Amino acid sequence: MNYSKIAISGKICTGKSTLFRRLEQRLQWPTVHTGQIFRDYVKEHGLDLEKAEEQNESLTKKVDYQVRNMLKNPKQNLLTDSWMGGIMADNQLDVLRILLICADEERYRRFAKREKTAFDTAKEMVEERQKNWFDRISKIYHRTDIFDPKNYNLVIDTTNLSVDQILKTVLDKLGD
Repeated sequence: MNYSKIAISGKICTGKSTLFRRLEQRLQWPTVHTGQIFRDYVKEHGLDLEKAEEQNESLTKKVDYQVRNMLKNPKQNLLTDSWMGGIMADNQLDVLRILLICADEERYRRFAKREKTAFDTAKEMVEERQKNWFDRISKIYHRTDIFDPKNYNLVIDTTNLSVDQILKTVLDKLGD
């Protein structure tokens, strides 16, 4: 299979951004990092990132549909890191839809390290952010299968893998 686009999806701290950066360096493709778009918007408007419901529906759809339309463009390569990327690329044969999964305890540990906070605080923050996001997305799109492996053509459990192992798995799949 020849893939001209990659959509990386997964929950908080599964390794999406890390894989995204490594693929960006390796492939030199145009990129869209939706998490950064949202973070920039939240910062610019003085909102609380932990309360995803403050992201209005029109912004959510604007960003997601922008990604969807870019993924449908047959004339360009694209690398995207987006919770909804796999869903937005539904049934597109030229898009490698990657779902990264990871044990919850490891995700909390990664978040605690990244945010320089206690493990219990990290767990609460991750769960709250995720719940708010899932609630919002299910209301907007009427879907609860965002991270169902059936929506992806490559699922990688990052719990015990190095970044190099994850990158190799993706590059091997690209070379199919």
